[in-house]
Amino acid sequence: MDTALTPQPTASAPRPTGLTAPLHLLHKPNTPEGFLLDATAPVEQHFALSAELPSRHGTFNDGPGTFHDLLFVAETLCQAIHFVAHQYFRVPPDRRAIFDSSGLDVLDLAPWRRTGRPAHLTLDITLTPVDVVDGVPRVLDCRSDVAIDGVSCGQASARLQFLMPEEYRSHRELGRQESLRSTAPASRPPLSHASPGGAAEAEQPAVRPELVGRDSPRNVLVGPPLRVTHGEFVLPVAPEPGHEVFGASPVDHVPGGVFLEASRQASLLVAAEQHGLRPAHAVMTRLRVSFRGFGDSDLPVTCTVTSQDPARDDAGRPTVHTRLAFSQGSRVLCTASTVLLQDC
Repeated sequence: MDTALTPQPTASAPRPTGLTAPLHLLHKPNTPEGFLLDATAPVEQHFALSAELPSRHGTFNDGPGTFHDLLFVAETLCQAIHFVAHQYFRVPPDRRAIFDSSGLDVLDLAPWRRTGRPAHLTLDITLTPVDVVDGVPRVLDCRSDVAIDGVSCGQASARLQFLMPEEYRSHRELGRQESLRSTAPASRPPLSHASPGGAAEAEQPAVRPELVGRDSPRNVLVGPPLRVTHGEFVLPVAPEPGHEVFGASPVDHVPGGVFLEASRQASLLVAAEQHGLRPAHAVMTRLRVSFRGFGDSDLPVTCTVTSQDPARDDAGRPTVHTRLAFSQGSRVLCTASTVLLQDC
């Protein structure tokens, strides 16, 4: 079955996704019966997703224009998993889809380079249901091979857990109370994109977009270090309300995409500061994120970053490994690791 997948607001995906074109999803069932049924048995299933990589988008095309944005792959895969969970695995629409983990790998850099011509993305997706109760999975494990213009060039993975509404609310409230014991609600965004002359003195200024591989200030998620101790950087993180990709509603938790992009930006900022990487020619080739709890959009989020000394890949290009931890007060929301490549 070939489906034109367009973003739909549900309890599992309540926010805009920022995806501006339909995604074509093809189910590849293992049995003949699968061609005749809208739903599938709760066993491993295979799908192919096809999309044109965006050429005019305020977020996915914002930056030096050297490489296609890995975040588009993550957002596309997320949309596909949400759709498949409800359409094929019968997950009730009121269950909240929560990331347990996510990963991205660039295996061949050449197809990721922008050429100025339209480019086509294909994801070959395998979804495995876990913890099946009454034929409905509570968890979906996803693995995907990534191809651009027919050339295999990457891998993506994700593990999503589907929580009942009362379970979701209970987890959020417990986490919020723990955070409130060591922090306080923010009365204003902790990052300011205003001009220096008009910025409030108490506000934390955002970093210049070019330092994190962006052009537009509204796509910047991290601020200058709050402190640096023995090579450990602590940065403020702030999703912008109303942003089509990074927006976080006051009544919802901070979306997973914020942590993916903030991991890239924070790593790039620190690698440039400590090791001299040039942001316009650096690309993230590996990302691993593990989520531990919900972040509330009205409480300050910080990111602690450490990096290793640069190494060299097989072609002799510099690479920098970083580790990150995102926190609200004393509570760790997620941890991440990245590899950055200086392509020059």
